Amino acid sequence: MSKPVIAAFDFDGTLSEGVSGLRFFRQLLGPARYHGWFWVRHFPSLLCYGLRWRHEASLDRINRAIFAGRRASEIEAASEIFVRDTLPRHLVPETMAQLRAHRAQGHRCILVSRGYEIYLRSWARSEGIADVSATRLEVGRDGRLTGRMPEPSCDGAEKRERLLRMIGDRHGCELHVYGDGPGDFAMLAEADRAFVRGRGGFQPWRAEGRGA
Repeated sequence: MSKPVIAAFDFDGTLSEGVSGLRFFRQLLGPARYHGWFWVRHFPSLLCYGLRWRHEASLDRINRAIFAGRRASEIEAASEIFVRDTLPRHLVPETMAQLRAHRAQGHRCILVSRGYEIYLRSWARSEGIADVSATRLEVGRDGRLTGRMPEPSCDGAEKRERLLRMIGDRHGCELHVYGDGPGDFAMLAEADRAFVRGRGGFQPWRAEGRGA
């Protein structure tokens, strides 16, 4: 009997073009403040975040600037608007078709992303995906975000570990993984069938990070 198939998808750059978190920041801050104050003041942290250099410290500074002190209910409401009005415009048709093909075949689909759980869980639910692991934000006892993360961001080796915890028995399934860059390589290396998205679409991925 064949093993059940599990399909794990990255979000930013794989299911969606670009960085969803930056678009969410723009919505929260407004265009003028986002393009002015935010980018001018936090450019070094944004650059380190993009290059994955001192990644966690850079993301921590960004999170504190954007989220600290905001009510969780406010951010949750903003995330629903973001999922409804912004994310659909940036989805990648090819990858969405692959996701829906897996679902049509009854395969278990998992979303594993460096993006923020606060909006990705809602988006995943709209696509019939129950299993989501993404970057979480800490909520204080007063119902406000602290600007901290209760655990490391969902990237690199952390992404692989979270995926394996969700799967459980790794040898009891056939794992398909879809990603687009270095933050996905550890997760892709665990797959029975791994695909990386580039300029020419998806290609099979080898451990050294190049298409076959």
